[in-house]
Amino acid sequence: MKKYHIVIFILASSLYLLNNAWTADLEEGFMGYKWGDDIWHYDGLKELYNKGDITFYSNPGESYSIEEVTIGDVIYGFYKGKFYAVYINIDSLDKYDVIEARMKAKYGLPDSKTSTKDNLFTYKWKYKDVTIKLKIDQLKGNMKVAFYHEPTSRGLKKELILQEIETSDRFFPLEKKENINMTPFLESWNIR
Repeated sequence: MKKYHIVIFILASSLYLLNNAWTADLEEGFMGYKWGDDIWHYDGLKELYNKGDITFYSNPGESYSIEEVTIGDVIYGFYKGKFYAVYINIDSLDKYDVIEARMKAKYGLPDSKTSTKDNLFTYKWKYKDVTIKLKIDQLKGNMKVAFYHEPTSRGLKKELILQEIETSDRFFPLEKKENINMTPFLESWNIR
């Protein structure tokens, strides 16, 4: 009986240490990529897309495995030349389920959000300075998991909103051809 207790203790300790190593790695960075590092630290990355201060890269041939499931479509985000995000495209529901189960086991129950406008379902976890989002587009079937390092990406959200305002019709949905009767804003109010 004492042997079983020792074996169980050793297994539990090993799992605890493995879990701590994985989460400690996420606290410092992602699988060898350190949050906030300059792009020049990573020779093998190939630029995919650049807009303003945001640049996305991939490392051809690099893949990760989680519980015997291989994930190969990994994109690294750099903001102002500093590593701040990882995006992993998921190509099957089986992989999505494995990642979802792993995240729940490591980080607990997530916040969840559904957007009927975009048909997105999102799980969100917060681990120290890292936000993790697991998303699925319920119509298109697109799935991804993303890791964002908050301190490195400060200012990014504001910059993206300003870019969207400059390039989007969303904020002023009226067609330019329409003739509209406009009432000056404050004239319709009774101000006392």
